Amino acid sequence: MISVDNFLIPIQQRFQNEYNLDKVLKLLNNIEKYIPVVNVVGTNGKGSTSFFLSKGLKTKYKKVGLFISPAFLYHNERIQINNQPISDENLKKYISKVDNFIKEYKLTFFEIWTLIAIMYFYDNQVDIAVIEAGIGGLKDSTNLFTNQIATILTSVSFDHTEILGNTIEKIIYQKVNIAKDNTLLFISLDNAEYKNIIENSITNDVKIVYANKYDKEKIEYQRGNKGVVKAVLEFLGVQDFSCLKLTSLAGRFTKLEYKNKKIIIDGAHNVDGIKGLISSVENKNEWRILYGAIDGKEHSKILNLLDENFNDVSITTFDFHKAWDINKIDHENKVKDWKEFIESSNKNLIICGSLYFIPLVYKYLIEK
Repeated sequence: MISVDNFLIPIQQRFQNEYNLDKVLKLLNNIEKYIPVVNVVGTNGKGSTSFFLSKGLKTKYKKVGLFISPAFLYHNERIQINNQPISDENLKKYISKVDNFIKEYKLTFFEIWTLIAIMYFYDNQVDIAVIEAGIGGLKDSTNLFTNQIATILTSVSFDHTEILGNTIEKIIYQKVNIAKDNTLLFISLDNAEYKNIIENSITNDVKIVYANKYDKEKIEYQRGNKGVVKAVLEFLGVQDFSCLKLTSLAGRFTKLEYKNKKIIIDGAHNVDGIKGLISSVENKNEWRILYGAIDGKEHSKILNLLDENFNDVSITTFDFHKAWDINKIDHENKVKDWKEFIESSNKNLIICGSLYFIPLVYKYLIEK
């Protein structure tokens, strides 16, 4: 598989005023309409929810597509059929196929990945696909999947406010309106406080289903995710709920052991994500915290939450062009070398933060 460290797809603009993937799909005779999909939007829990749902759907359908982001260790992870990532050979082949479209229509990075997923799923005639949004929903390229069976809204909070808006109303509006006419919108119970906002935000003819939490789950923040998955599976006539017993993707409350200490790594990188992580940790005094982030997050709120709940909290930076400058952050405990911190610690560790940081930690520990 192709490591995310390797250059693969040209880094076009991430965001721009005009998006052109719809024009490309028209040239391809709108092949996306032949792919039945469940769209997954939200702020936290999209990846886990998409993963659990894809596993559950395999008990009914022969070919289940899965489109997720960001990639954790390998580019191939983004596009899967029956939870098998696209092969290196196929991925390179489809990149070559879309090269002219990229140049002529100035496709953004995420549009490119969405186009490859559509072509791959169409060519392989998947029976159904689970499609995780990149950012938002209404303006996201995954909104171009028109053969929508249902939409899932996972936990919503403030993130990507520069794109989605700086109020919860604006953020919810962007997310829920990916739901098409005459479909069902399944809402995680994590969003109970936003019930009125959600109902007032919907512009299409959509039926709302509020899912219960899955109380058999030990990790608090996965209860809402698994609850909404169970509701969708029931709607689709799936009887086998064994997928709800699974642990999630790597980097979501992943437990490891290293040099006689326990380590939990988790991609909690916004306020609600951190709250979910905190609620899932028992015996908080047993853990040291290491948090690494990128620019643009609610750093002070996040660090206050961590400091209020744990006795030993440190921050660090990492090798990534968007990584924050910890010299500009008002916090007492700063770690320059996170690898050295892991090696020297004699206490159990929780390492959390950006999903650009967490894969680096996971890979380091697995290789060691």
